[in-house]
Amino acid sequence: MSSPQPEPPQRRLPAMPPVVSLARTLHEYGERWEIERVDRNSEWIAVYRETGGGYIQVVSARDLDALRYRMDQVECAEPEERETGRTRHH
Repeated sequence: MSSPQPEPPQRRLPAMPPVVSLARTLHEYGERWEIERVDRNSEWIAVYRETGGGYIQVVSARDLDALRYRMDQVECAEPEERETGRTRHH
């Protein structure tokens, strides 16, 4: 009998170059969010405003992948959270 073969190591996909990642983020979220970098080598911020103006959410992150994750969290938030004025820190 042969011993079990070890599984090959998992290959990680390389991170997207910043320009490609920014273009993708702007394409996916640009109509609903204002996205900008505070300073070079600093955090990214995104501002979401509902059309009625009654709800504004600001999120920040060190990189665009984390920013996209946080923007998704805001967009998936339950409407009751917005109506009661509860805020979540991101």
